[in-house]
Amino acid sequence: MTASASTTPARPVLFINPRSGGGKAQRFDLVTRCGAQGIKPVVMKDGDDLFALAGAAVSSGADVIGMAGGDGSQGIVASIASRHDIPYVCIPSGTRNHFALDLGLDRDNPAAFLDALTDGVEQRIDLGVIGGRTFVNNASFGAYAEVVRSPAYRDDKRGTTLAILPDLLSGHRAATLTARAGAATVTGPQAVLVSNNAYEMTDIAGSATGPGWMPGCSAWSR
Repeated sequence: MTASASTTPARPVLFINPRSGGGKAQRFDLVTRCGAQGIKPVVMKDGDDLFALAGAAVSSGADVIGMAGGDGSQGIVASIASRHDIPYVCIPSGTRNHFALDLGLDRDNPAAFLDALTDGVEQRIDLGVIGGRTFVNNASFGAYAEVVRSPAYRDDKRGTTLAILPDLLSGHRAATLTARAGAATVTGPQAVLVSNNAYEMTDIAGSATGPGWMPGCSAWSR
């Protein structure tokens, strides 16, 4: 990751997912704050193609684009910014915001980072790509991915997990994974983690996080 001074943007655009984080964007009044700071807010609606919206914004003259939402949306907007070589800003208004955590951002105050769209310092980082799709923190396959892709997961995470998990653990749902690393092959692993930095394992619940940004791929299977 490298940092450098950036010129003052003339046409900053922020894409806002109003449903992310249980409505965090609305609670912090991001749309109104954008207007006060000269940032064009684009509030997403159900069915919107974020990839197309971000591309259209750049084609219309946006010289910095940001995303207020979760890690999946962050990856889409980051990929468009990278493709056009313009700055991208992460506004952590999702549920967990793992990317923001690794960047050292305050996930409890997304409005604090709107200034970066108009007066920021550029930091260049590597982006991860799997199957042509860009991700900014991690990409998941197998059981965890199957759970979070459910439309019901956003509103009832625990209930959805409990409802889906039995079929996943019994092998009646989701594909069985195969992991290959050099000459080693593991069929049907329970968990696979690929990372380019050390993880901290101090969380009492057993979850792991990294001290700095890292592209990673976590794959959970039965």
